[in-house]
Amino acid sequence: MRATDTMGARIADVPATVRASGIADDANADAPIVDRDVASLGRAAGGPSGTEYTVRAVPTPGVILGRITGGSPRDTSITPTHDLAVCRPFSQSIVPSRNGGVGNGVVWLVGVASGPRDDAPRRVKLTLDGCRLEPRVQRVAVGSTVLVNGRDAMMSRLQFTAAGETRSRTTVLLSDVGQIVPTSDATSAPALVQVTDDMHPWVRAWLVVAPHPYVAVTGADGEFHFDNVPPGRYTLVAWHERLGVKQTKVRVEAAVQTRLEVAF
Repeated sequence: MRATDTMGARIADVPATVRASGIADDANADAPIVDRDVASLGRAAGGPSGTEYTVRAVPTPGVILGRITGGSPRDTSITPTHDLAVCRPFSQSIVPSRNGGVGNGVVWLVGVASGPRDDAPRRVKLTLDGCRLEPRVQRVAVGSTVLVNGRDAMMSRLQFTAAGETRSRTTVLLSDVGQIVPTSDATSAPALVQVTDDMHPWVRAWLVVAPHPYVAVTGADGEFHFDNVPPGRYTLVAWHERLGVKQTKVRVEAAVQTRLEVAF
C-alpha cells in the first residue's frame, strides 16, 4: 500500500509479515549464535558469496524509514558468584524501550551489492567495568580496531565468537586495572560477534561488524533509517539478543520513502 506525505513525496508502506526464530529465554544463556538468519549478516552484500560490495554513487536512491516495536523496559538482575570484591549484584537493561520501541536491536539489509562508503567507526572502545561490558551492542567497520579496556582488578578471558563460526576469532586476556588491549582480529570479516568471558559467564556484549552501510543499531525508540539505498528487492533482518530474529522482504523504489515496522 502506498501513501503520500505532506511534502508530496511518495511513501511505500511495507506490512510487517515477518518470521521469528532463535528466541532466547535467558539473556545470559551460553547458547552459541547459530541461527542462519543471524549468520546472514556475514553474507549480506552482493555476489555469489554475499561478500562483494562496491562503493559507487547511487543516482536515484530510495530511503528506508523503520522501527522495531514490541518492547517494554526490562531489566535483568545479575548476581555474580565469584570475584565478589569487584563483581557486585547489578541490574542491566537488556531491552531498552521508549514508547513501545526496542532498543539494542540490530537491523540489516541482505543483498546490497553497491552504494556509498560505509561510515562505521574504525576505532571503538569496549570497557569491562563493574564486572560488565559496555557498550552492550555497537556497530563497527570491517578491519576496525577494538580497544578493550579492563577497569576491574580481576582476571578475565574474553572470547570474540562470530555467528556461524565454531571457533573464537580472538581471545583477550585482562588482569590489570587500566589495561588496554587493542585487537582487530574480531572485526576481520562481517558478522555479529558475541563477546563472552570464560571466567565470568554473565559478562556479555556484541560487536556488529557491518558489511555495508545498511546496518543499524536501534535506540530505545526502536527507530532506524537507511539513506541512499539502491532501488531493488532485499531481505531485511531484525535481531535482538532477548527477542530473537525476524525478517521480511522489502522493495525499494527510486526516490521513494519505504516505511516499515517490525513487531516482536
